[in-house]
Amino acid sequence: MLKKLLLFAFFIVFIALSTGCGGTKAPQASNEPTGAAITGGHISVLSLHGDTSSMTEDQIIELQRVGTWMDRDIIKQLKRAGYSPKLIKAQKEFSGSGYLLIIDVDKFRPGNRAARTFVGFGAGGSSLDLDYQLRDSKNKVVTQWKDGVGSSKGGTYCAQTLNRNTIKKLQGKL
Repeated sequence: MLKKLLLFAFFIVFIALSTGCGGTKAPQASNEPTGAAITGGHISVLSLHGDTSSMTEDQIIELQRVGTWMDRDIIKQLKRAGYSPKLIKAQKEFSGSGYLLIIDVDKFRPGNRAARTFVGFGAGGSSLDLDYQLRDSKNKVVTQWKDGVGSSKGGTYCAQTLNRNTIKKLQGKL
């Protein structure tokens, strides 16, 4: 009986290891020009960290940590999408070539790391709401939108999801 149980367990592990890592097929490359190819791909990103007057010192520190991570990730995501991004610190640094993407934090709730770690099941979740403006080289607003997301995994997961949403939105507008 023990041999049959052990043999069955090995069979299940073998099936899980051989098929469980399969995943979906990689997306096929398209021959259609992307927005980046049409516009030359130049896009400057200005990341503002919103109004922090009602936040505690710990919340401000967490927002800065998430904001720094989000800035690096949006640049990486834009490069992957074929754009030539540049992170700028102030709007006056925008050279006027390409587009300017302004990202401003509307609302940030950092959640509770201890609750996420020890309780799980969505306890201590974070949320991040952002305001976006896309401006052209003449500083005219091309489009603006709001997006927000929550995650039980923390603020950087919120930022990553929002960055992916931003890339999809930009590919539809440029």
